[in-house]
Order: sequence, then C-alpha cells, then structure tokens
Amino acid sequence: MNNFYFFLYQKKFLIIYIVIGILSIVCELLLRNFLIVFNLNSLIYNYIPLLIGITFAFYFNIRFNFSVPKIYLKRSLIYFFIISLSSFFIQKLFKNNLSLAFYDYNYQRFFFSGVFFIIGYFFHTVFTFKKLIKVGVAIYANGYERLDVIKEKIGNYPDFIHVDIVDNSMKLNAPKIDISKLNEIKEIWPNKEIHTHIMSKNPKYIIDQVYKFSKIIYFHYEISENLTEIKNYIVKKNREPGIVLMAKNKYQDLDFIIDDFKEVMILSIDNPGYSGQKFNDESYELINQLDKSFKRKNFNLLVDGGVNSKIIKKINCEKIVSGAAVLNSRKPIYEIMKLQTVSRYESI
Repeated sequence: MNNFYFFLYQKKFLIIYIVIGILSIVCELLLRNFLIVFNLNSLIYNYIPLLIGITFAFYFNIRFNFSVPKIYLKRSLIYFFIISLSSFFIQKLFKNNLSLAFYDYNYQRFFFSGVFFIIGYFFHTVFTFKKLIKVGVAIYANGYERLDVIKEKIGNYPDFIHVDIVDNSMKLNAPKIDISKLNEIKEIWPNKEIHTHIMSKNPKYIIDQVYKFSKIIYFHYEISENLTEIKNYIVKKNREPGIVLMAKNKYQDLDFIIDDFKEVMILSIDNPGYSGQKFNDESYELINQLDKSFKRKNFNLLVDGGVNSKIIKKINCEKIVSGAAVLNSRKPIYEIMKLQTVSRYESI
C-alpha cells in the first residue's frame, strides 16, 4: 500500500505536466484560430502560436512542477524546445501518413499531442529537467548497527552507500573502526557504489584499509598530513579523491582549495562523527560560494548532515547524504524515495 501511495505521489509530476501541456495546446490553438481570421501567411498562424505554446509550457513547468537551478535554465530551455519541436514534427509526419477519421486541425493536434505526451515527458525528465542530485544513506563503520537490519529498512533504494569512518583525532573516545563492515556492505549492496568519508587528522592509514571497497574517498581539508600527498596517494590507488569542507569553518580562496578535485563535500553539521545533528544554516553560505565558483562545472558537490526534504529544495548540489533522517524514520524507504523525488523533480 505504501508503494502504491508513493507511486501516485511520483506521478503527480506527470499529471501536472499533462495539465500544463493541455493548457499550452489550448493557448496555441486559440491564438492560431485568432490569427487565421486575418488571412495571414500559414507559417505565421501555424508556428508563432506553437512557439508561444511551448514557451508557456516551459515557464509553467519550471514555475509549478520541476526544479531547475539557474545555471541550467538556458540548457533546459534549449532542450525543451528541441524535444517539443521534434515531437511536433513527428506528429506532422504521422498525420500526413495516416488516414484519420477527423481532419479538423484542432482535433488532430489534441489527438497526436495526447499520444506523444508520455514520450515527451520521458525525454524532458531525462534531459530538460534533469536534476543531478543523488541520495546516499550513511552507515558508520564505527557503529553497532546490524547491516541486515539496515538492508531491511532501505533495500536497494539509495543511489549509493556512504560509509563514515571516524577516529580519536576528530572525535573523542571514538568507537573502534570495523573495516570488515565495508566488505559486508559490498556483499549486501554489490551493485551500489561505496563512498567513504574519513574523519581523521591522519587519513593515510585508513585509506590503505578502505580503498579496495571505495569508489570515492573523502578526507578533510583540516588534516595534519599533506593535502596534495594524500590526494595523489588516493589517485595512485585508482580511486577518486574528495575534499571535505566544514560549514562551521571559514575558508580563504575556495577556488585554490578545491583545485583539481572532482568531488567536494560540505559537512553541514558541527561535530564530525555524531549522527542525528541538525543542519547548520551556515552551510547555505558555503554552498552558494562554491556554486558561484568559476570551477563549478568541474566538480560534483555533496552535502552531508541534517539534510531533509525541505532543505534539499534550497541547495544546488549533485549529491546528498542522509543518515538518521532515513534510518530513524517510520518509513525509511518512503523517506529515501521522497528525497530522490524532491531532489530531481519537485519545484522550489
């Protein structure tokens, strides 16, 4: 029953898309019929209303249905017009090669638009309104959670598994690190990427133990070891290095810090290694600073800590990590799907 309700929840975007599509066609046809009265050239009364209708549909979709960050608006507009115009010309091709029971242009337009709405929706959600946020669930290698219980809670719904590892250098009296958990995680989620977040002033010794399981290895800017050496050490292990910045800290020359990193994480809580903390509002400033960086298109941004469905609408990033918000919720799978849906489609 829960999956059925969420199915309906997901399809609300399709429903709104169809409603806006119908209204845009009505707008297009009303304008077309109005222009025909003036005996204008057929190119004018056929294509000007079409372009206005497409613009109408794009505006109301980004206003009420899909979320598109400002930096992607131009790209989304271009994709929207390409897909919508392609759909229109395919409709014309089909219309010219089929014997229809009706020949009225208005009926034809509605008939073929209805047929191509679902196809258009698929392409728009893949290209036009594509939102790059993926949702990972955090699991502590220091924790005592049973992984089989976690698997029962979240299934295969996360986009990736985020493993947190902390030692005494960043958390006083940190529990012993259990590296065997990564092997177990790999066995339980064999098709999921593992991203490892090392909370240690001296991450090198942990890197040696986790690189076999990890796709991405994040380490903090505040480490005692040499940043460049650690980064290169991870690269030599054929893994992707990621730099972690803490929202509560102030950084000078962010562009220099993130230079050559393809993965950047903002830890949006105050104390590393503690689950269930609230989102630090200072994170917004750091996220916005990184978002305005001239290197923004060169790296993926991950936000980790206290992120919920309300916060996810306010930030522009490619990935988020949620731990307690998912695992302690009454319906963990629903919570994951909600985050995924909000992050990819829901309007701000």
